Amino acid sequence: MGELDEADLAKVTRALVELGYVVGAEELVELDYDGPSRLPWHVGRPSWWHRFFGLV
Repeated sequence: MGELDEADLAKVTRALVELGYVVGAEELVELDYDGPSRLPWHVGRPSWWHRFFGLV
């Protein structure tokens, strides 16, 4: 439940690309980010999610 079938996913991906977005695998945003950051001290292992979207 909650997943798009292949045809609908292709439509969404195409629409996002046409709007200038970059579509990537969800797993990639959970990888560790070791670049420069202004994250608070209590974020011990920031991920790419933290880098682009905050602390949620």
